[in-house]
Amino acid sequence: MNKILNKLEKTQKQFWNISREVGIFLHTLIKETKIKKILEIGTSNGYSAIWMASALKETGGHLYTMESNKRIRYPLALQNIQAAGLQEQITAILGHAPQDLPTLPKTFDLIFLDATKHEHLSYLEALLPRTRKGSIIITDNALSHQKELSPYLKAVQTNPKLKTSILNIGTGLAISLRA
Repeated sequence: MNKILNKLEKTQKQFWNISREVGIFLHTLIKETKIKKILEIGTSNGYSAIWMASALKETGGHLYTMESNKRIRYPLALQNIQAAGLQEQITAILGHAPQDLPTLPKTFDLIFLDATKHEHLSYLEALLPRTRKGSIIITDNALSHQKELSPYLKAVQTNPKLKTSILNIGTGLAISLRA
C-alpha cells in the first residue's frame, strides 16, 4: 500500500489530494473509533479512499466513494484502488452528489467531503438525515477554501445537531460530530 500512496503523492497538487498528514489522521481515527461505514464525496484518484479503506480492512468496514469525473479521475481511482488491493473494502460510484448517493446503507458512521466546495451545503442537507448520534462529518479545505465553504461552515457551526471544530491539519478539517 505504501508504494501506491508514495506514487500518488507525486500527483497531489494535480488531483487535489489530501496531505499525508490528513491521510494518517483519517486512518487513525477510523481504526481507533472502529468505524464501519464511510461515505466519501470526491474520490479523485483514490488517494484518500486508500487511506480510509486500509483502516476499514482492520475494522471490517466498507467505504462508498463517489466521483463525477468519468473521463480521468474515476477510471484512475479504480486502477489505484486495485493496485492497493482494497477493492473488497470499496464500492466506487460514478455519479454526482447528492443526486447519485447510494441508498444503502441507510446511515454512515463517517462522511468525508472533499468535492466541489460550493455544493457542500447541498451535500449536508442530503446527508444529515443519513447520520445518527455519534456520526462524524469531516470536510477538507476548511481553512484553504474558507470563502467558498463559508455557507457550509456557518451551517455546521450553527446546527444544534452538530458539534463542529476546525483543525489546522493539512488544508484544514472541519469535523462535525452528530450530537
